[in-house]
Amino acid sequence: MTTNWRRSILSDEDGSDAAPKALIYEMRRQVQTARNQYWRQGAYGACTDETHIRLAEVAVEYADVLHEYRDEMILDDGDMPDMDALRDRIGKKTERFEEAPGRTSALRSVSVPAVLEIPAEDIVKKTKELDDLAKKLGFSAAARNKTANTESTQDDLVHLLTARGQEEALENLPDSWLAEEADE
Repeated sequence: MTTNWRRSILSDEDGSDAAPKALIYEMRRQVQTARNQYWRQGAYGACTDETHIRLAEVAVEYADVLHEYRDEMILDDGDMPDMDALRDRIGKKTERFEEAPGRTSALRSVSVPAVLEIPAEDIVKKTKELDDLAKKLGFSAAARNKTANTESTQDDLVHLLTARGQEEALENLPDSWLAEEADE
């Protein structure tokens, strides 16, 4: 028998189980950590095989966590990214040619994880698609005062006029708009 205090710890305000939500947020954190490592290494020219493999691991894990929501009514066809190419390479090896050690131009064949066949940039793109999916499912932080891309706010106009040095136009704005700007 589950006690009331235990039930309240394991559920959100709406009575749903909080464990899946926590798991998705944890996966998002791990994915972001792997992407951050990729971006840091990319600044130096290329990511390591270890980072590439980690991106593949967290991408497949993230997709698996979100998989149970694939039939939700809010989703459209194509919202769930196709992870088959990556998933099919998990646990498999492939051969890659590398320079042989020493003073030679010879190449040698080396066995590496097959996920390295998929460019890291493509894996990053898949993780971003998974982020979009998670957001559509409601697993993201809510933005306050979200403004549509086709709209502007009073602050936008004040900042624009100030940046352009259009003092006369600023004087024509209601005082309340400028007072809000001065408060910041």
